[in-house]
Amino acid sequence: MVVWLLLMMAVGAGALAWPQWVPVRLQDGWIIAVIGVAGSLGQYTITEAFRRGEASLIAPLEYTALVWGVALDLAFWGVLPDAITWLGAVIIISSGLYLLRRERVHAEAEHP
Repeated sequence: MVVWLLLMMAVGAGALAWPQWVPVRLQDGWIIAVIGVAGSLGQYTITEAFRRGEASLIAPLEYTALVWGVALDLAFWGVLPDAITWLGAVIIISSGLYLLRRERVHAEAEHP
């Protein structure tokens, strides 16, 4: 499933980039390789975490990607998200915290 998602993203991104495409420089090959390896390892570890653990406990931890994204954008480009992005982040984080609390209450009710 991940392969198909990435393939569709590559085709879509390629179509959008086509009009102003600039060939990748050979000197940047190592950066692309490091990003590829890091992305592969990250996807593998997330998949393993969901396979071995309970999804309701793991999913909220995945929301830290929002914090990392904001921190890296700020560190590298000095950019903060706009208001609608902050609103979306609040909705996502609130939903995750609600589910975490709900699962905890449900588990305590089943096994007092």
